[in-house]
Amino acid sequence: MIVGRRKSIGRAWVPIGRACVIAVVAFGLVLGCSSPSADDDDAESLIVGVEPTVYQFDPNDSSQLAGVSTSPSDLTRGDCFNEYLYRDQADFLQQVTTLVGCRTPHDREAYHVAEYPADDTEPYPLGDELERWTQDRCLEEFEDFIGLEYVLSLLEIGTIVPTFDAWLNDGDRKVICFVYPAEGGRLRESVRNSGI
Repeated sequence: MIVGRRKSIGRAWVPIGRACVIAVVAFGLVLGCSSPSADDDDAESLIVGVEPTVYQFDPNDSSQLAGVSTSPSDLTRGDCFNEYLYRDQADFLQQVTTLVGCRTPHDREAYHVAEYPADDTEPYPLGDELERWTQDRCLEEFEDFIGLEYVLSLLEIGTIVPTFDAWLNDGDRKVICFVYPAEGGRLRESVRNSGI
């Protein structure tokens, strides 16, 4: 399951990245902000302004898939990946995840992997408990990987949590945090320590 969250997790979302802040100090001195620095341009160039991967594809034509097919639960920290959706012969929506090189355009990058604290005998968490626990871990680990606070970032957080079947039948407790461009486009390379 993949869930994207807007920048309203526990805080009001404010578009700080491009805002010009004017401060008035006690003696009436007005400070303006400067034009964007070269570092800002470099950071934003990590995002390619193109449409994300086309999610609908023909399952009989594997050449439409970039990368190597993998299970989402096999993703590790630093893996760059794409996801594709297609309808099978019974008209059910199916998903394919592919690992791609981080130096090629990609949609997402995994930045944290954790085990939900539950043993094999515990039932699947009720309500949104699993998602909330995962989102908390993702927020905690974001700045360490990216090098910038989440609310200031150009990146959005997504999560992958075990399905009910994987929890029950495979004992899967693995949760994965990933990032993707908040305003669309694709990542051009790894965003580890990028400060975007």
